[in-house]
Amino acid sequence: MLKFIGSGSAFHTARGNTSAFVKTNNSLLLIDSGGTVFHRLQELNLFDGLEHLYIVITHTHPDHVGSLGEVIFYSYYILNHRPTIFFPRKELLEVFLTSIGVTPDMYHLNSNDRISINDKNIGDFRIIFIPVSHVDTIPAYGFTIELGGQVFYYSGDSNDISNTIIEKLKSGQIYSIYQDTCGLDYEGNNHLSLRRLCDIIPKELREKVFCMHLDKHITENEIYEHGFHVVEHVINNSF
Repeated sequence: MLKFIGSGSAFHTARGNTSAFVKTNNSLLLIDSGGTVFHRLQELNLFDGLEHLYIVITHTHPDHVGSLGEVIFYSYYILNHRPTIFFPRKELLEVFLTSIGVTPDMYHLNSNDRISINDKNIGDFRIIFIPVSHVDTIPAYGFTIELGGQVFYYSGDSNDISNTIIEKLKSGQIYSIYQDTCGLDYEGNNHLSLRRLCDIIPKELREKVFCMHLDKHITENEIYEHGFHVVEHVINNSF
């Protein structure tokens, strides 16, 4: 299971920017690095003793990359380590990082759609990036991650779930889904409303869906009442 240091939408600051992680000994796999993430990484002492840092980026909206520069700077200057970043659009991320003063010698960038890593602490993990429907202005990706013998789907920001992912959830090929879910429900929404999530996920599968990236127009009780889960925040460094 992924652990979360934030689960809010861009404007739901009380929940913090949505970001998940896996940490084993001195290795950290981080998913997205929005504006509030660096601060939370410090609060939770997730940098302590860190020797291997991997960062998965789903897209380049500020609530997903707003503190990416700080994370890279801290890793490079304080930890004396170059983090590895996973994102399929190499030039887009390089231009963004260069524009905020992060030079290519400070990080490694893996822009493959399919990634296989063997980390001495985390073990083997495999990531497959999947283009998702979010906005027209920038590319956005979800991904499947195989970790600890199980496969999870992480939507990033998306207003839909593909039939392929649903079928794999039904067949057991995917263990659980982490899905961008909101209360606002209108035509052209860039995020997936709870109503539409209910239309997409059969009742017997809802216990396998964890809602994240929540806006101010939805409550945890509403989500639980429909049979889904809400991702839980790590509140201290006891993980």
